[in-house]
Amino acid sequence: MDVRCRERDLRSIVRKFVRADEVKALLIDLVRVPSPQTPLLEEEPLVRAFVKDTVAPFLKGCGLDVTLDSMGNLIARYGSGLSGKSLMLIGNAMNQPANTMRDPYESRVVDGRPYGLPGEAVVGRGASEQKATLAAMLSAVKGVVRCGEPIDGLLWFVCCTSGESGRHDAIRHVVETSGVKADMAVLCGSSNQISLGNRGRLDIRVVVEGKACHSSNPAEGANAIIGCARVVERLLALPLEGEHPRLGRPSLTFTSIRSWPESTHTVQERCEMVLDRRLLPGEDPEEAFQDVVEAVSEVDGMSDPHSGKPIRVRVERGAFMYPSLVDSDTPVVSEIVRASRTALGIEPPLTFSSSAFDQGYLNHVGIPTCNYGPGEDSFAHTDMDMASVDRTVDAARVYACLVLDYLGKGDAC
Repeated sequence: MDVRCRERDLRSIVRKFVRADEVKALLIDLVRVPSPQTPLLEEEPLVRAFVKDTVAPFLKGCGLDVTLDSMGNLIARYGSGLSGKSLMLIGNAMNQPANTMRDPYESRVVDGRPYGLPGEAVVGRGASEQKATLAAMLSAVKGVVRCGEPIDGLLWFVCCTSGESGRHDAIRHVVETSGVKADMAVLCGSSNQISLGNRGRLDIRVVVEGKACHSSNPAEGANAIIGCARVVERLLALPLEGEHPRLGRPSLTFTSIRSWPESTHTVQERCEMVLDRRLLPGEDPEEAFQDVVEAVSEVDGMSDPHSGKPIRVRVERGAFMYPSLVDSDTPVVSEIVRASRTALGIEPPLTFSSSAFDQGYLNHVGIPTCNYGPGEDSFAHTDMDMASVDRTVDAARVYACLVLDYLGKGDAC
């Protein structure tokens, strides 16, 4: 086979069958459908409806075999599987709630240049994270099917009901319960860069309990706020060891603190704080958790300075996401670089991310995974949540080229 001939053939195919106007229209349509994070997380009806009523019909219309698992995750497959090669494209349904964003589902098209983006951009909740990648991946699948090239490998397309839940439950269910595995996987990215790694994350909840009383007579109570202050002091002094040249150091960040009862002139009976412990690749999450437990153990049982009554402290382990790290010569990275060079004539920049996502879990269970795709980290969770149309089109063509090159028959021109 003439490699240069095959590359020219693939470039021609993806430009012909992955059409820019269709990618743009799909991105607009996806952003218009609300699929927000709520306290129900993956069980939120709007998220499940988005997968069932928007994503599934699109793929069925392309001729794919589509199923929904018990968590509402979509699993679709395409190709004969005869070659033994397999690839997972993984999208996500759940995006940030509207918060302060006006008309979050209007899906406006604006000039992206004033915002540092090439060409047009689509503004709407979820565009910068989940919806642009999903539009690109779905458009790639449509283009691959429409071009009629034989796929001797097996393509898995997964749309998880997660996206903002901060845990691996959805993708774990796809892999461990539904049994979906592949040689490699690709997840959402930012600005069509390849992310090689990120720190993991462990949520830790610290609960401080005292005894409520009227604030005019503090000797009758035990002020949980005082215990909370002591906990903060000890955690700020907790040493965090290790450093990665691109991922930096581990960190411990206070992300939430509340106290009760919510009434005036009252010594507080209960305080709760949430900690975000970022983990480097190789760090043991259980050790990180126990470090926090040990650091605050001296506070448990301390006496309130006004009353002498005890203040109690307990620590609870919350959601966890694995750190991730792959080498630049890992096959999944090499295949994306090759696909981008073929489809677009450029090699994507290599970068590292500050955010934890499902790539950590997938690499942990032996499915080499990296991040590549459209969307813009700098606009995520803001009132100008947006994605570049040009970058979404480019990513769709790279995904399509990846599927055709890695899973296709590879006949010469």
